[in-house]
Amino acid sequence: MTDEELSKFPAYHWMPSRIPMRDALSTFVPDGPEPEPVIAQMSSRCGESVWFKAEGGHRVLFLYDGGHYDASRFTLESKVWDYDECAICGEKIPAMTLCHVTKPGQPYYLLCVSCYERHATTKQSL
Repeated sequence: MTDEELSKFPAYHWMPSRIPMRDALSTFVPDGPEPEPVIAQMSSRCGESVWFKAEGGHRVLFLYDGGHYDASRFTLESKVWDYDECAICGEKIPAMTLCHVTKPGQPYYLLCVSCYERHATTKQSL
């Protein structure tokens, strides 16, 4: 994240939050030169994925956005996405851990408590 991007954080309106465990779509992606187009499409659509090494390939979780999916290729797993990452430091924030998010109507950012205190607060807002 650039210094210019970080300098905008104090101007955003923030609220404390605890991100719940969320649903994910899972699938198996075999080893190969490139994943199938359906995997690239789902990755583009969902934006977030986690790849777990498995024999012959990877078990992949895509953060489920509530949209349509091919049930013959993906399995909906309830409450398996159990963390999020701080937009600044990348620290994993476990589900239900206090964090801060921007209020609706602004660009969405999620920050750990440390980065929120360091980059999003000013002496006037403390």
